[in-house]
Amino acid sequence: MTGVTSNHNKKIIFDMDGVITSEECYWDAASLTVWELLYSKRYLGLKPEPALPPFRTDVNPAEIASIREVIFQEGKVISFIKERAVNSNWDLAFLTFGYQLVLLLEILDKKNVAKDDWFKSKKCLESKHLPELSLLILSLPGRWMPSFAAILGDWPGKSRGQKLMQKLSLRLPGMYGSLAKNSFKPLSPLWKTTRDIFQEWYLGEKKFKEAYHREPAAPGKKGLIFNEKPLLPPEKIKDTLMQLLNEGWLLGIATGRPLNELYPLLESMHIVKLFDCSSIVTADDVQKAEQFLKTEKQAAAFSLGKPHPFSFLKAYWGKEIPEKELLSPRGMRPQPGKCLVVGDSPADLLAAREAGFRFVGVSSGHRGNDGRNILEDSGAQVVLPDITHIPRYLAGRPS
Repeated sequence: MTGVTSNHNKKIIFDMDGVITSEECYWDAASLTVWELLYSKRYLGLKPEPALPPFRTDVNPAEIASIREVIFQEGKVISFIKERAVNSNWDLAFLTFGYQLVLLLEILDKKNVAKDDWFKSKKCLESKHLPELSLLILSLPGRWMPSFAAILGDWPGKSRGQKLMQKLSLRLPGMYGSLAKNSFKPLSPLWKTTRDIFQEWYLGEKKFKEAYHREPAAPGKKGLIFNEKPLLPPEKIKDTLMQLLNEGWLLGIATGRPLNELYPLLESMHIVKLFDCSSIVTADDVQKAEQFLKTEKQAAAFSLGKPHPFSFLKAYWGKEIPEKELLSPRGMRPQPGKCLVVGDSPADLLAAREAGFRFVGVSSGHRGNDGRNILEDSGAQVVLPDITHIPRYLAGRPS
């Protein structure tokens, strides 16, 4: 990737989704992932309620819209999860499905269905166990159905980010709790299956094979990536970034997208060369650092995704700085006022705050004014309508 050369004078680091690009296709992919895990015979194989179509991979836009509306309860579930500092849409899908799985395990526990026969031998739930679990559902009196609105309760307490996964496991007693503790955590086998299904829906069969060098589990998916759009007209985005460059700011990106999902979008908007090439941090960089932690035996399965500050620190200091230095207990912090982070979520805010960066929120992401309220409730001091207001804000002029 070409671009300008990094230094540490003044830098603005942008999140992508909800800031520059729309997150709509990712939310569609997340809802389809939950739908597949619940209703495909490869997994739980439930019979869908009337509002949902039977599982298949050739769904049309109207069906996708209805699936998302039901599973995410007209966007309420997305807001519920996002306002609790969950940044990754992989985690959004995993938590939404995981909550339904917890509801099911609670029922099986209450009815004492095959507890000793099936659960004692399991240390961690994997995708291969879901069809077996569906057989246990058949032994329940009546028909068990997911309750998508049930997640919208007070069960998280004050937990935020990936600690919500721990809260899921705490809902279950005894051996169920032990099984859930190993299943509902970052990078668990079930989490990885959720991520892979998500990527199949988002990339489509051809791009998935190109990216992962293997066949998708369910062939025939067209790929939502082809429907991606910027939040604003590209010329407005480019003009705003040029104004910031002319004011002496270097521009970076810290996103949960992999590089192969980021670069084509930047190219299509003709803005890729406006960003400092050493200050673009993606999911690939985060995964590399997580692997470093494993190698160093600092953590068996530890996520460095937002709200962890790693991606913002990496984008500020540049890719030439080793992970070991960025992740050391002493940390590396910039001089005050040297870095501005632009994001649309509490996860961005918490990560920026932990990194020691100044944060500016934008409400151009999920649900407009609701996004503003969520950011302000989380402590954001500045929330602008969109990125085009940043130059005026920095100049001290009313937006």
